[in-house]
Amino acid sequence: MRAPALLLIVPLLIAPLASAADPQPPSPWSARAGYAYAAFDTSSSLALAGSAVPGASVKIEGKSLLLGDIDYEFADHWTARFALAVPPTLTVLADGTLTGFVPPLSGTLGKIKLAPAVLSATYTLGEFNAVKPYVGAGINYTRIMQTTDGDIASLRAKNAWGPVLQIGCDLLLDRNWYLFADARKLFLKTTATGTVPALGGPPVQAAVTLNPMLVSAGVGYRF
Repeated sequence: MRAPALLLIVPLLIAPLASAADPQPPSPWSARAGYAYAAFDTSSSLALAGSAVPGASVKIEGKSLLLGDIDYEFADHWTARFALAVPPTLTVLADGTLTGFVPPLSGTLGKIKLAPAVLSATYTLGEFNAVKPYVGAGINYTRIMQTTDGDIASLRAKNAWGPVLQIGCDLLLDRNWYLFADARKLFLKTTATGTVPALGGPPVQAAVTLNPMLVSAGVGYRF
């Protein structure tokens, strides 16, 4: 066999071996799932029969929930994250001067089941001994799925939009698996309406700021 022909055949034989030895680039897609705790920083204003009730407020206790992310690394250091939670049911309690109406009120104004969804973009600050911290921001949409009457009858609440700030880090375990810790601050405000049968049935309207801090931790997998 002539030398030029041999030079043409050798690269063809080596190419499959070289490509098999090269590692595949990491996928831009990953998914995360874990446990989250939502702590609410509530404030509100309340009007009864059209008149403001001074000092009236509501309280929502913290809630545990399951949270999942679908993430896409769309550029170097940049990742788009879409998070959904198993819809929690929140109990809305009387607070401030409203506690002076207990009795005849029970103190439980009602319950709200909601479905939050968060879309954010995060920037990875680098990799430090397998730890990848990030910061980001985005937007939240919360849909009110169900309301349950308490002291307020015919309770209705509106869906809401709001901005989100985010900080967290990933701890790489191997090529695919990692652990994560994450905190999101949601700025969220809604309005609620209904009537209060225990006080003779006057209409009530409330503007409620929820502003939850959502702290989560769990495991992730890069495809």
